[in-house]
Amino acid sequence: MNKRVLWALILIAATMIVLLFNRQSASVDVLFTEIHAMAALIYLFFIGLGVAIGLLLK
Repeated sequence: MNKRVLWALILIAATMIVLLFNRQSASVDVLFTEIHAMAALIYLFFIGLGVAIGLLLK
Protein backbone atom coordinates (compact mmCIF):
# COMPACT_ATOMS: atom_id res chain seq x y z
CA MET A 1 0.00 0.00 0.00
CA ASN A 2 1.21 3.49 -0.87
CA LYS A 3 2.38 5.69 2.05
CA ARG A 4 0.03 8.53 1.01
CA VAL A 5 -2.97 6.19 0.98
CA LEU A 6 -2.04 4.79 4.37
CA TRP A 7 -1.71 8.29 5.90
CA ALA A 8 -5.02 9.32 4.32
CA LEU A 9 -6.77 6.28 5.83
CA ILE A 10 -5.26 7.02 9.26
CA LEU A 11 -6.42 10.66 9.08
CA ILE A 12 -9.91 9.61 7.94
CA ALA A 13 -10.18 7.12 10.82
CA ALA A 14 -9.02 9.72 13.37
CA THR A 15 -11.51 12.23 11.97
CA MET A 16 -14.37 9.76 12.22
CA ILE A 17 -13.48 8.96 15.85
CA VAL A 18 -13.46 12.66 16.76
CA LEU A 19 -16.78 13.25 14.96
CA LEU A 20 -18.48 10.28 16.61
CA PHE A 21 -17.53 11.34 20.14
CA ASN A 22 -18.49 15.04 19.84
CA ARG A 23 -22.22 15.14 20.37
CA GLN A 24 -22.47 18.33 22.42
CA SER A 25 -23.79 21.57 21.04
CA ALA A 26 -21.48 24.38 19.95
CA SER A 27 -21.85 27.88 18.56
CA VAL A 28 -19.83 29.65 15.91
CA ASP A 29 -19.83 33.41 15.26
CA VAL A 30 -20.02 34.00 11.50
CA LEU A 31 -19.78 37.66 10.45
CA PHE A 32 -23.16 39.04 11.54
CA THR A 33 -24.82 35.95 13.00
CA GLU A 34 -24.23 33.10 15.41
CA ILE A 35 -24.81 29.49 14.38
CA HIS A 36 -25.78 26.85 16.96
CA ALA A 37 -25.28 23.23 15.88
CA MET A 38 -23.76 19.93 16.96
CA ALA A 39 -19.99 20.20 17.31
CA ALA A 40 -19.51 17.20 15.00
CA LEU A 41 -21.38 18.93 12.18
CA ILE A 42 -19.34 22.11 12.59
CA TYR A 43 -16.09 20.10 12.55
CA LEU A 44 -17.28 18.16 9.49
CA PHE A 45 -18.04 21.40 7.64
CA PHE A 46 -14.61 22.85 8.35
CA ILE A 47 -12.86 19.58 7.45
CA GLY A 48 -14.74 19.53 4.14
CA LEU A 49 -13.84 23.17 3.53
CA GLY A 50 -10.17 22.42 4.20
CA VAL A 51 -10.19 19.42 1.86
CA ALA A 52 -11.85 21.47 -0.89
CA ILE A 53 -9.30 24.28 -0.54
CA GLY A 54 -6.46 21.74 -0.50
CA LEU A 55 -7.73 20.11 -3.70
CA LEU A 56 -8.11 23.46 -5.40
CA LEU A 57 -4.54 24.49 -4.51
CA LYS A 58 -3.06 21.17 -5.64
